[in-house]
Amino acid sequence: MQLTNAQTSNEKSYSLEGFSVADLLESRARSMQKRRKRVRTRAALLAVAARELEAVGYDSLTVDHLAGAAGMVRGTFYLYFQSRSAIVRAVLHKYWALMRIHRPRGGGLDLKDSIHRANRYSVMLAAKNPRLLEAREMLLREDPEVAKRMATVNRLWSERIVRDLVKRDLTSPDNSDHQFVRLKARAVINMSDTLLSDVHRLSGWDDTDGPIDLELIIRVMDDLWYRSLYLAK
Repeated sequence: MQLTNAQTSNEKSYSLEGFSVADLLESRARSMQKRRKRVRTRAALLAVAARELEAVGYDSLTVDHLAGAAGMVRGTFYLYFQSRSAIVRAVLHKYWALMRIHRPRGGGLDLKDSIHRANRYSVMLAAKNPRLLEAREMLLREDPEVAKRMATVNRLWSERIVRDLVKRDLTSPDNSDHQFVRLKARAVINMSDTLLSDVHRLSGWDDTDGPIDLELIIRVMDDLWYRSLYLAK
């Protein structure tokens, strides 16, 4: 299932509140009723995997569980995916692709508003897909392909940041300075990822005061990005 312009034209209206990957994959699966059976079945399996992952988490997800939820026997599942990790990896690939498609675009904002828009999108997206991100953390440790893909995503993101800093005349265009700024950008990206993971796993986080305040998390990330990358030269 490729993420073509035709398939995504009605999805570009998603707001900064993010989206549920499970919802989007279920919608895609329903739209494929006229496609050949193998394509329909694979799309349906991905949608089931995304939904069940959010319901029970990666640790509790099994091939039998997925096959049953999809209304098929275990053997049929293996015609499409080799393992539980393989189908979750495929869902992650869709998540990364959709994240790029729906990321905030357009100019006309001042620097702080632009940072805030990007961080709000990241935080709300994580809030709507918490167990998928938990699975991502687990797969990063056990699957070299996921680790490589994540490194590529973060590398491309850091390069966009460098280009933005050059455009704003906040860094020199020479290569040596780019290497420093790119590494600093990677550090900020990694810190942001860790914060989001800790918030939604409640790992090492004191939640005695009740639910996590997402607006507070956005505020912290805004401050981190602005002070680390745009305020200090």
